[in-house]
Amino acid sequence: MIALAQVIVQQAKSAETKRALELAAVATGGSYYSTFKGRSVEAALDEIGGELHSQYMLSYSPSRSDDGNDFGYHQISVTLASEKAPGKKISCRPGYYIPAPSN
Repeated sequence: MIALAQVIVQQAKSAETKRALELAAVATGGSYYSTFKGRSVEAALDEIGGELHSQYMLSYSPSRSDDGNDFGYHQISVTLASEKAPGKKISCRPGYYIPAPSN
């Protein structure tokens, strides 16, 4: 996944390179907290701490396809039933990449 994030950041247009850290955070399922424009590091740490105390982690192992050709990018989609989780949000990476074996 780190390789995919590097490719995304490297291929971003020059106007987007100012947001390279933000793009890398989103590509890996993380969050980006800017401390510019009056926002302090303490405020960002408080927000991170609040999220850490109220989060759950889900994991899975994808099944292999019958033909064994699972290489490439695979999108991840996670949703909540809005009526059962009002005010909740999901943070996850958009997908993962399986490299082809090197011969």
